[in-house]
Amino acid sequence: MTEIKLIASDLDHTLLDEAGHLPPNFYDTIRAVHDAGMHFVAASGRPLYTLKPMFAPVADVVSLVAENGAVVVRDGEMVYAQFIPKADYVRLTNYTYAKKLGEPILCALDTAYIAKSAEQYRDYLGQFFAKLEVVDDLTQVDAQVAKYSVYFPGGETYDIFEPDYATPFKDDFHVTIGGDYFLDMMHADVDKGHALTELGKLIDVTPDEMVTFGDNLNDTEMLTIAGHSFVMQAGQTELDKVADERIGSNSDYAVQTKINEILEKGGQL
Repeated sequence: MTEIKLIASDLDHTLLDEAGHLPPNFYDTIRAVHDAGMHFVAASGRPLYTLKPMFAPVADVVSLVAENGAVVVRDGEMVYAQFIPKADYVRLTNYTYAKKLGEPILCALDTAYIAKSAEQYRDYLGQFFAKLEVVDDLTQVDAQVAKYSVYFPGGETYDIFEPDYATPFKDDFHVTIGGDYFLDMMHADVDKGHALTELGKLIDVTPDEMVTFGDNLNDTEMLTIAGHSFVMQAGQTELDKVADERIGSNSDYAVQTKINEILEKGGQL
């Protein structure tokens, strides 16, 4: 058995139920993890300003990996960040418009920027971006952009991903899928696995001492590096190549059940 020192979970369709809620009494679970000498990490494609309020009651004992690994917060302080240079996100925005494939979203540190053409989707996007700013021209935005996202209202993300984004930009960016409607592009060095590895260096935790949970392609790297990794029942089949085991549904709070199992075993798995 391995001594577990860090537990990291994706949020949407993994830790959160389909209504976007944490499992019942999950703040108590996080504190129990801390009291057992382990670290809990929320590792999400969501922005930092969305994660902070969600985990505010346990801010003193939780770490946050936001924007698919572009930003890491520990003890309330940003300890790691990788931003996309303006020239690059302008290039990506122009490419998306030229291809007429989806609506660009500039995911900056303090807010997300969308163009007026995407304002009709604001209510839906608001589920994932607590702050949204509509601008006339995305190419004129000057901000610390952690992630460039493309929203596909028709849900054609998986069809477009490889030929139109992953292949053309694989040498310059980390391109991944954040869900049925979102494609995400970050700095080439950014992914959740790299972020957890960097966090581990700060708190003296090796990847072998980590447990990770995920469901989609943007979780691939953190499932790969961890000593123990689990994919959700409805998670992408490609993740079976990198995860140790499939567990139950997010609606049945399978992540919380597995964490409780680890706690019952005294931090062993």
